[in-house]
Amino acid sequence: MFDHDYESREAQAVRIRFEEIEAAYHADRDRLLSEDEQRDKALKEIQAKHAEADAATRQLVEDRGDAPPPRPQPPAEQPSPWTAPQKETVMSFGDFDEEQSKGAAWSTPTPPMGFPPPPPIPEPVPEPEAFRGSAPEPVMSFGSYEEEDNAAPVRQTPQPPPVSGRRRARDDDDDDDMSGQSWLR
Repeated sequence: MFDHDYESREAQAVRIRFEEIEAAYHADRDRLLSEDEQRDKALKEIQAKHAEADAATRQLVEDRGDAPPPRPQPPAEQPSPWTAPQKETVMSFGDFDEEQSKGAAWSTPTPPMGFPPPPPIPEPVPEPEAFRGSAPEPVMSFGSYEEEDNAAPVRQTPQPPPVSGRRRARDDDDDDDMSGQSWLR
């Protein structure tokens, strides 16, 4: 699949570097394993010493027939003035005798208030006729057709050209934010 020249200088340099790294790894691993073995040996020696001491102590207690001496109790810790006093919590899920005795002193809770009733709707106030205006006419009239024939025709006057100044007025179509400036160029 791959055609490599394993005899080239580059390939030999890579192989030598790999072997150096591999040798360093194995040396570190062997050193760590030997340290672990030494710790295991020391631990086993200490455990053997403790086992011998325990056996000697048991033998001495059996020979005397005495109970082991009581260990001294550490002094009770005084509560800190900064902590709140703790109440003991007791949880019981068995007998319900306590609840039945409390039932005599217990009263039914008051029901929730809910929403208040809606206010009453006031009666409408009759409006006097004097305040009411007359109804508008249903049809608008624009005069008769005959009047238009006699009237003079209306002429539109042309608008004068814009006054030329230093700047030309811009269209208001580009002024979206009404700032007087156009953001389009």
